[in-house]
Amino acid sequence: MKRTHLYYVHKKYDAKFTEFGGWEMPVQYTSIIDEHNAVRTHAGIFDTSHMGTFIVAGNDVEKFLNYVTLGNMSGLPDKKARYSMILNENGGVKDDIIVYKFGSECMIVVNAGNLSKDFDWLDKNKTEKIKIENISGEICLVAVQGPESVRILQSISKTDISCMKYFTVSGLQLKDIYADFCRIARTGYTGEDGFEIFISKEQVSELWEKLISLSVKPCGLGCRDTLRLEACMPLHGHEIDENINPIDAGFQKTVNWDKDFIGKNKLLHFKNNPLRKSIAFECLSGIARNTNAVFLGDKKIGYVTSGSFSPTLKKAIGMALIDSNTAADELEVEIHNNRRKIKVVDKPFYKIQK
Repeated sequence: MKRTHLYYVHKKYDAKFTEFGGWEMPVQYTSIIDEHNAVRTHAGIFDTSHMGTFIVAGNDVEKFLNYVTLGNMSGLPDKKARYSMILNENGGVKDDIIVYKFGSECMIVVNAGNLSKDFDWLDKNKTEKIKIENISGEICLVAVQGPESVRILQSISKTDISCMKYFTVSGLQLKDIYADFCRIARTGYTGEDGFEIFISKEQVSELWEKLISLSVKPCGLGCRDTLRLEACMPLHGHEIDENINPIDAGFQKTVNWDKDFIGKNKLLHFKNNPLRKSIAFECLSGIARNTNAVFLGDKKIGYVTSGSFSPTLKKAIGMALIDSNTAADELEVEIHNNRRKIKVVDKPFYKIQK
């Protein structure tokens, strides 16, 4: 398995490891609930260096990105970010991504398990005017998430980050750490306020240790999953994959129908006639897990895409993909060969108070 540049730092803090997307990653340090609550109430730091980062440059960057993603990349303002998806020819989701506009280039962050596949796909569909560089091996990505993240990061930053809006990106100058490459984005995968920092690999350990000294809690993939589930953020391979289209997955609003893009022709078939729909639910007993079957009476009408105990709500929650024409009542999920009732609720389970 691959390891990030912070692997031995994680070992130092007694991390427990797991395999994720071909990487050996920390799943927890103390406990998932402890780390989860730290992000909701204070601040936590995640090593997300396993994810891929590409730089796309050239005269036709916007035109290219419009074609290979389903979103509107035309006129994306400088230092703004946009969530989007890359589709295959059948309209399935190859990956969900974030595109950051930075000067004349765009920075794209992709999921760890899809890094090579995504790069090859983009490279295959680019024109001669487009240059794509995979900088994943030269930089590291860490996420600082939680209500105290802006105060703590501002204390070590020369750059004024307190005024940054959600889904923006900026160059970052730190007070005592110099890095050739250092950018910060007000984005995240927790449903909480926070930032993601792109920094040269040589300085990432110093940054990590500095933030730990300021009482930022090291967090693993375990609580990252419970946090994103409470916010109803999709995980590739669960809520979205190459056999699930963004309409069925509930991402109609991300699609820009006013331009041509890979997968559009197939996606048009589902625009007004989705085959499935994504729901959020609470378990009335038991804890549902990924792939558990969902039933309406004796008919199997779907499956759980993600399920867990919610540390914030203190109840079992989940998301499922079910037949689109199914009424949202009297549903059951099969847990250990037993049917358990579930209650369909609005998304998301958790939303920060502004």
